[in-house]
Amino acid sequence: MYTIDRLTGTRNILVILICCFFSVQAVAQMSKENQKKIKKVEKYYKKRKYEKAGMLTKEVINAYPLSKNLWELYNQSMYANYQTNMLPLYNSNITLEGGGEANENAIKSQLEYIMQKPKYDYYNAIYYSASSVPYNSKSSTLLRTMYVDSRYFTMEEISSESIALFNLGEKEFHAKNYQQAIIKYEQAYKADSSNYKALLYVGDCYFAMEYYGQAASYFRKAMAMQPLLNEPVKYLADALQKKGESQQALSVAKQSLLIYPEETVLIQIHNLLTEQNSDLDVDRNWVLRLAPANVVNDTNFRDNFYYDRLHFQHYQDALGDCKDRYNALGMLKSSSDLSEYDRYLEVQSWKAMLEATKHEDIPSLEYSRKMEAAGMLAPYLFISLFNVDCYSQYRHFVENNEDLAQRYINEYLITTKKQ
Repeated sequence: MYTIDRLTGTRNILVILICCFFSVQAVAQMSKENQKKIKKVEKYYKKRKYEKAGMLTKEVINAYPLSKNLWELYNQSMYANYQTNMLPLYNSNITLEGGGEANENAIKSQLEYIMQKPKYDYYNAIYYSASSVPYNSKSSTLLRTMYVDSRYFTMEEISSESIALFNLGEKEFHAKNYQQAIIKYEQAYKADSSNYKALLYVGDCYFAMEYYGQAASYFRKAMAMQPLLNEPVKYLADALQKKGESQQALSVAKQSLLIYPEETVLIQIHNLLTEQNSDLDVDRNWVLRLAPANVVNDTNFRDNFYYDRLHFQHYQDALGDCKDRYNALGMLKSSSDLSEYDRYLEVQSWKAMLEATKHEDIPSLEYSRKMEAAGMLAPYLFISLFNVDCYSQYRHFVENNEDLAQRYINEYLITTKKQ
């Protein structure tokens, strides 16, 4: 089960951090001033002053934004702060009198943020690292589990009997007693046929036992139950690849990009093409994102991470010019505005940035200009540069422009290798 705690691995935090400290300090390009800061971070961490360690690491990242080790250090510091300073869940059922519903909701949201700040800080650390380090598979998967999967399935909807049996299956699975795990998962599914996870994990047991055909069969059943969840699609692509059905695995992986553009899938497509000795490869034309996604209501409290947002300042400024035109999902409210504004807030913001910088030489924006000219800016942004805060816009785009999305994948994202 890919939960936040399991992916992060609390038992491995200290080992990972010690490696990060050595790796970061070994960076030849790092200035003496920043090397001193990292040594101070290490001292803060040992004293369990995790928030201070994270904030000082943030300063160094602003000088070296592409350093994977620095981002790992920052994420682990904020995770330790979250684990150490967690507060009880905020009670949002309190009643506030006066000011109207909108004002009441805003106050409740702010109170929750104050009460749960370590959680928001950790979640946002994952968010920023995902948009700052390409092919960051762990952060990408965490963001999916945190913000998307629960829209379609949660164990809270499953009967207590089914959950109890499922948990027994988990214990057997982690003990590598796969046959016993299958029995418990199947019993959990029988107790509540809406328990999609039980069905999925039966397939995972068969995968662990290297029965890839049977695993694929269960993954397909799970896909049929939850067509908008990416986990079974990824698992199916893995099973087909293990079976030696590389071309079919590639087709499934491409299909996965139309469900949720996960970093692990882009890596898998690259690996499959390499395995096939193909002349093609993934060329996503990734760029460093210096600002969080523009949203109408910032319910996740995404403060700016980077001190200097450069050309992305124009991206952020675009929100003030068009915020009233878009709903909370980032969709244009009125079709009558389509002549002046894009249907999607994300695309509109990028167009504004491109227009504002059209006379500047900014290499990182060259490809997006080409995509805009080719009518491919939306799929480029929603697939190659996917941001979880734009998920609703992405889903609307794919559901209403599937042919265009597939064309982008087959003609632009996957292209002839550069010599």
